[in-house]
Amino acid sequence: MSKWNSAVSYRLTQPFRIEAVEREIKRERPDDVIVRPRVTGVCASDLKLYAGTRDRRALSKKLPMALLHEGVAEVMEPGPAASHARPGSRVVVVPNVPCYIAYPDLYPSKAEGCLACRPGGAGENYCLHNLYLSSNTDGLAQSVFRHPASLLVPVPSEIPDRIAALTEPLTTILAGCEKAPIRPEGRYLILGNGALGQLVAICLAGMYDVPRAAIAMSGHGWDERRAALSLVGEALDGDDRQSFANLRGKIDVVFECVGGEANGETLEETVECLRPGGTAVLFGPSEKSVLLNTREMIGKGLTFLGCNRSFVGHFQTVLEHLKEPKVQKLLEAVLSPEQFLVRSADDLNRALYHAWTKREAGKALIAWAGPE
Repeated sequence: MSKWNSAVSYRLTQPFRIEAVEREIKRERPDDVIVRPRVTGVCASDLKLYAGTRDRRALSKKLPMALLHEGVAEVMEPGPAASHARPGSRVVVVPNVPCYIAYPDLYPSKAEGCLACRPGGAGENYCLHNLYLSSNTDGLAQSVFRHPASLLVPVPSEIPDRIAALTEPLTTILAGCEKAPIRPEGRYLILGNGALGQLVAICLAGMYDVPRAAIAMSGHGWDERRAALSLVGEALDGDDRQSFANLRGKIDVVFECVGGEANGETLEETVECLRPGGTAVLFGPSEKSVLLNTREMIGKGLTFLGCNRSFVGHFQTVLEHLKEPKVQKLLEAVLSPEQFLVRSADDLNRALYHAWTKREAGKALIAWAGPE
């Protein structure tokens, strides 16, 4: 008999409003594990929902919902088919629940999964019928919650919570890099000097041994993003088209980390800066359609890849890299200096409001008080 029959979900009910809702916990799968959040990261997609900048129709479909999908959790109680998950152990939560786990009645096995998940498909991160935390189901902003054991990845003891909380965004970057031709001798342009852009630079340097001099980054407010300057060989003014002049036609891979209303401009710079046969990895989505210079795209033979999700194998790979002191030191510089501890809906609201309004580009983290 489980001692965890109920939980509190801190749900966004309308923009800038978090409410605590008590709900029943039901194990739907024998390998479901009861976990609690320890430290969570705040993603730009969470903030778009929180501030109501997503399309109104999307908001009406998603809310009310508990936010957050990046983070470290603690196992509170393993399920009957998940005895390997030890109470008290730390795990990183894989937020993408693919179709054959989310809906086993419709997809009895991975081999019978959707076109993306089945063998030979694009991969589980492109699943056509998944559950994704803080997108179409409650996220990590809960006192405790259930999650499949197969989607909980153990955190090595040498990785502190605040570094392990960065695993999920790094896995998404890794998933994109796997599809692009990343070589130490290549030239790379990162569009966007926020937390995501900085994590891309760290991934290139720490996981692919790309030298700093081979990485250029564009963005705004460089005075408030001094940590980013130490990651790249060239810092560009995102508002000055002329600052890109020396890069046009010379870049092997562009990483678009801006999205939103600026997506049209950043994609134009992408097409101009890529060399013939170059590759663009798109991380930043736009809420609206954008125009593309297809004549130049075709003439250069460019490849555009979209990636904003990952799967278990990416988490295991990233956690191995996070054990390295060099990588941990780089990541510490990306974190926001502000710290928040959540015990209530008001605490979470203050943390999210700060993350939305702060000027510095550090990655916001939220610590969670354990059950009393």
